[in-house]
Amino acid sequence: MNAMPDWSRSVPVIEALVKEVVAEILGQEDYAVQAKGRQDLVTDLDYAMEREIKRRLQSLFPTDHFIGEEENHEDLGPERTWVCDPIDGTVNFVQGLPYYGVTLALLVERQPVFTLIYLPELDETYTAIRSQGAFLNGQKLETNRKRELANSIVTFGDFSKSNPTSRPFQIRAMSILMEKALRVRIQGASSVDFAFLAADRNSCHILFSNSLWEVAPGTLLAQEAGCVTTTLNGQDYGFRRHGLVIASNHQILDQVVRELDQGWRSV
Repeated sequence: MNAMPDWSRSVPVIEALVKEVVAEILGQEDYAVQAKGRQDLVTDLDYAMEREIKRRLQSLFPTDHFIGEEENHEDLGPERTWVCDPIDGTVNFVQGLPYYGVTLALLVERQPVFTLIYLPELDETYTAIRSQGAFLNGQKLETNRKRELANSIVTFGDFSKSNPTSRPFQIRAMSILMEKALRVRIQGASSVDFAFLAADRNSCHILFSNSLWEVAPGTLLAQEAGCVTTTLNGQDYGFRRHGLVIASNHQILDQVVRELDQGWRSV
């Protein structure tokens, strides 16, 4: 199960592992909720999920490293490393909203080579293997190569906690695209954002988070479904670091970047 050619046989094993952990832990009705910094929540189920996923992965791959959102914050190196967000969209989960998921990716030489996103409430499992495509419940995904921005749903990530200087630009960007796209939405979970993009339900996603567990699993999934990406240099738009734009096709990507650039500079 360690060699890349074996991944097509490994996918069912990893999928079963994640679903078993979800069934055992997320089915609990009583759980504690606590504040996680300002404007964020964490539950004891987040911790339990991450610990159990890590334990089971290490039983399969004893030499692999593991990075998780809640407890396992080691630096990413070139070694085989699993990256996990055990409940992506915890606020949605706590509020009883169905838009949350489990994200998992394997990185080799700091690049994602396998990813799995599981949306329990929708019973949808998204998987991708580098250079082998993206799949939803076993069916191959492919984005629309002809759709234009005017007929597209554009989503944004939550206002970034890891890059708060991006918030003024995000507000402006949402206002700009509100006049150009079919709809502009914030869904509150990167797992859902990337999954719906890969499934061609949404056509563009823009985020400003730099968290590995938010970006790595979803970008591989989207790219393997046919999406294209670019970065926004924060220095050009008044914020630190960078933003990421992922779109179904080059036409939408070019339109979004052009509208954002023109709209920002016209202020």
